[in-house]
Amino acid sequence: MKYLTMEEQKMLVKTVRETKGAERDYVIVETLLNTGLRATELCSVNVGDARNKQRLYVQPEAMKNGRGRFVPLNVRIQDILRKWIAVKMNDRHESIEDTAPLFVTKTGRRLNRQDLTQSIIEKWMLRAGLTTTRDGEVVALYSSHSLRHTFAKRMIERGAKLEAVQKILGHRSLASTGIYIEATDQEMDEAAHVLSISPSRAERMAEGL
Repeated sequence: MKYLTMEEQKMLVKTVRETKGAERDYVIVETLLNTGLRATELCSVNVGDARNKQRLYVQPEAMKNGRGRFVPLNVRIQDILRKWIAVKMNDRHESIEDTAPLFVTKTGRRLNRQDLTQSIIEKWMLRAGLTTTRDGEVVALYSSHSLRHTFAKRMIERGAKLEAVQKILGHRSLASTGIYIEATDQEMDEAAHVLSISPSRAERMAEGL
């Protein structure tokens, strides 16, 4: 399970926000980080699902039995989505009918999972310098799903109840959501290892802060 550190998250958002002509991609990144939606779920969102809403309606994933769910929208993302819908209408001249896709390609086609993961998220990871090397090639360190993990991680860090996070993410089992608690425990274990460091080394580390 991969999630962005707070500094990496800030770097990603800053890179997209400050790039001219990247309004759509900025809203996508912010929406993923503030809702924890899967890539396919975000692509399925229509304008009417998000317009002036405090909760975002998310359609069930294709090929799976189940019902849609409502994901709460914080004040920040409500404002971002409201402004985006205005941009769609006034600047981009895209349809803002209730059934129109919230996010489309340059040709007006609804975004699909491949568009979002490869053409958008991975591209911005590279531009933000969030990279790794695989088989001698520089590639994105994180995927679109990593933003979902990041959302959940931040929720748990700030004291959200596990059951609430489970419902927001659409997990069928509480055990699936529990991986974020385990990650937090692991970090606590790592921090505890500081006690095994010799006093002299600990002092040197403190001096470097």
